[in-house]
Amino acid sequence: MPELPEVETIVKKLHSVLNTKLVSAIRVNREKSFQGDISQIVGQPILKVSRRAKLIRFHFPNNMNILAHLKMTGQFIFVDGNKKLGGGHPSQDWIGSLPSKHTRVEIDLLGADVENDLGENILQGSKNQQKQSHLFFNDIRVFGWLRVMTDDQVETEYQKYGPDINTPEASEEYFKSKLQNTSRKIKQVIMDNKIISGVGNIYACDGLNLAKIHPVRSANSLSAKEAETLLKSLKKVINLGIKLGGATISDYRDVDGSAGKYQDEVLVYGREGQKCKNCAGFIEKIKVGGRGTFFCPNCQL
Repeated sequence: MPELPEVETIVKKLHSVLNTKLVSAIRVNREKSFQGDISQIVGQPILKVSRRAKLIRFHFPNNMNILAHLKMTGQFIFVDGNKKLGGGHPSQDWIGSLPSKHTRVEIDLLGADVENDLGENILQGSKNQQKQSHLFFNDIRVFGWLRVMTDDQVETEYQKYGPDINTPEASEEYFKSKLQNTSRKIKQVIMDNKIISGVGNIYACDGLNLAKIHPVRSANSLSAKEAETLLKSLKKVINLGIKLGGATISDYRDVDGSAGKYQDEVLVYGREGQKCKNCAGFIEKIKVGGRGTFFCPNCQL
């Protein structure tokens, strides 16, 4: 599953190709994958593409949105003539013809000048109508979804998530208070999106290693100084992940199909048996909350 840096990379690239594009048609091939009234979106331009946690938000006029979650195998592929850009779970759909058997939603797009040529003007024959493109949502396991939502409904959905790890809202005061109130294992706490959003398995392992904190320690056993160090470490690895376009250790490709580079900088994730970059120890792998967890028993205490 893409983590925050990977989704951030996808969103930036999607915004660059979809901004001001007008939705001329939507075809839903799998009812489970798309929820909401299509008529509220067709004929409207995409004003912006943004992210909150791992949610991808397509902004439209009149306080309407499409909110999307890729889940395990979701993938967006934008096609404009011979140009193909994709992001999410890599599969044969990336290089094959579209729509494919895994295409759950098809969105037809037209070029648009949002300020001067909205809605029916384009659909009725503006010169921009000649510029057509398509956005395909593919999902092999059908866990991902797209939902038509008002601004208020989106904000209600956002309330289910803690602050994004790379925002000022994820403050030292907030973080310390959350750790003090639970005896759960620290790795499980920092990966709980209800507490803090965007810390997936790769970055949780690396952040804990950078902070020299054992992943199975009780969250409330951390001192104030340790909590402060951990928060700074998590922000550091997440921001580096964003800078490098994410990681391609698992099922991920960014939206133009090129690999991110964070996998070249990982501290512990996927490095079982190799030397720790902090000390002379060697990386071990255990299970924490059912997830493979990499750490150094020599320096993570």
